[in-house]
Amino acid sequence: MSDCAFADATIRKELFLDERFVEKMSGLTRRFHQAVKCSENPVIRTDRPWEIDAAFVDTGMVIYDEKEQLFKAWYQGGGCYGPEDGSHMCYATSKDGIEWEKPSLGVVEYKGSKDNNIVLMAKCMMHDPAPIIDLKEPDPQKRFKAIWWGGRREPSAKDGWLLGHCVGFSADGISWTEHPDNPVWPSDPEVAVPFGLEHRRGKYVMYNSADGYGMRVTARAESEDFVHWKLPPKLVFQSDEEDVPGTEIGGMGAIDYYGTQIGMLWVIRNLPDFTREEWRSIVERNIRQGFLGAPIALNAVRCRIMYTELATSVDGLNWQRINRQPFISFGPEESWDECLLLAAKPIVANDKIYIYYTGQGRVKQTPGTKEAEKIGKWNIDTGLAMLRLDGFVSLQTGSEQGVLVTKDFIFEGNKLAINVDADKGSVKLEILDEAGEPIGGFTKDEAETITGDELRAEARWKTKKDCSELKGRRIKLRLFLENADLYSISVVS
Repeated sequence: MSDCAFADATIRKELFLDERFVEKMSGLTRRFHQAVKCSENPVIRTDRPWEIDAAFVDTGMVIYDEKEQLFKAWYQGGGCYGPEDGSHMCYATSKDGIEWEKPSLGVVEYKGSKDNNIVLMAKCMMHDPAPIIDLKEPDPQKRFKAIWWGGRREPSAKDGWLLGHCVGFSADGISWTEHPDNPVWPSDPEVAVPFGLEHRRGKYVMYNSADGYGMRVTARAESEDFVHWKLPPKLVFQSDEEDVPGTEIGGMGAIDYYGTQIGMLWVIRNLPDFTREEWRSIVERNIRQGFLGAPIALNAVRCRIMYTELATSVDGLNWQRINRQPFISFGPEESWDECLLLAAKPIVANDKIYIYYTGQGRVKQTPGTKEAEKIGKWNIDTGLAMLRLDGFVSLQTGSEQGVLVTKDFIFEGNKLAINVDADKGSVKLEILDEAGEPIGGFTKDEAETITGDELRAEARWKTKKDCSELKGRRIKLRLFLENADLYSISVVS
């Protein structure tokens, strides 16, 4: 059965990241899939003088422009280790998402020349710029928005710099203007670095890395105008007793994926491993002191790894970690992404999921070292990993039949489709009433068998053209699978 051409008509899509849509199942195993790395990685490399030692996109933005059939990326050029470091927001384009061009834009002057791809150079450092395209913004000059960690010179401030969150605006993503009152949210340099940004339900939402007494935690802040932010941010994630001692939660980028909130959660592991007692003593000491201490101070000596986990939420407020394993695998020893894999918000293009991520290598701790030493060995670059459409999780069965019964819901479309790999197997879909009884005309015996590897396999029955007669009814679905991976169920119109 061939794919149906109703990708843009999806009313509802249910994934299986958790069990919110599952009433019961038997003979099925939930399988989490790792994103598959591109063999040409890193795809955006540090290769321009103004990028210095970094070209990464974890807090940045990558989109696919359907009209121009072009991938576009806004990324950080140059590492950021202090207020006077040269870091900027840069722009690149790609036809395939793999080979990237850095156009000469002639917008920002760098060392006497505008022959570069810099779109925004802040007055102070620009740490982790997080841009969005705001389609709800009535002012065309503010269609593009960005927030970053930076500031301005201020003689009365500590060390002569007033640091905090800064914002900027643009009509086209190329020519930007900083807000005159930056930083609009002055705060401690270890608090609330922006790692994710979105505009949803009339509010701007930022997920950020914050300081929880020396431990990195992830918080959520809201704003109605992008300038004034509701404080303090709300704690979303912190490490817990299920984590290996030495774990911190460093930030998150989140997307609304067909109605399911999916987070790219950044997990930090300080190395070598701590005992539970050692870690508890560090946490307790930091709480007593109320300022940054170990493990931050130990990171330089002990080294650390950082990776991405999957998280999910119904409302963007209450989140859960669903698989405490790396979503993208580490590279081998001495590789460019040996120890750091921080995923940006995924994008969907050409029926695939593209996940751009920041990668970096490290050197091992020198035996006997007691003082801090530099652990970075390579530049910070950007890689690409990919999934099939809806491919985060599947319900998998072998040769023995697996059965899935969904929770009841009001049917609002006229068709049902599934994303399934049944290349060596089969699937049948039955529709039940609210009480769990098969509805005549939509039973298993009347269902056509679905086979093959299909992204949008339409469910059909022998005597029914579609499911439109069920519109407005509360129904359940029962699926029978053999040798198949089920990725999603869609209601379409």
